[in-house]
Amino acid sequence: MTTVRHADQLVAPDEIVATLRAAGHSVGRTRAAVVDAVRRQPTAFTADELAAAVPEVHVSTVYRTLGLLEEIGAIRHVHLSHGPALYEHAASADVRHLVCEVCERHVAVPADVFAPVRERLAREHDFVLDGSHFAIVGRCRSCAER
Repeated sequence: MTTVRHADQLVAPDEIVATLRAAGHSVGRTRAAVVDAVRRQPTAFTADELAAAVPEVHVSTVYRTLGLLEEIGAIRHVHLSHGPALYEHAASADVRHLVCEVCERHVAVPADVFAPVRERLAREHDFVLDGSHFAIVGRCRSCAER
């Protein structure tokens, strides 16, 4: 698997296109438009939001391109709740997500918050926690106090 390398900033669209081509994928005008639209999105976005940003591209092309971008490591998706998956730039890999099950408030927290849990799972259960694919569901302070 070819992977796009990341620092603390987003990868340039031409680097993503080059990585896709190196992995054997064609990159025509529509796929390049999706890559460019991903670059313009805020840190996190849904597939529908991305599709709205490129109305000239068929929604199936948007979804297929999102899958390829995830395959090469340029983006990742996370499930916050029962709604659609949220896509985020892989440069955001140092955050994890908390979702209130009552008001659906979403909070991004540094991934290292879960370091003690990750270490305990490894030590006591021989299990390596990723945690980037899902949200931790609970209650925010306001909802918990009600």
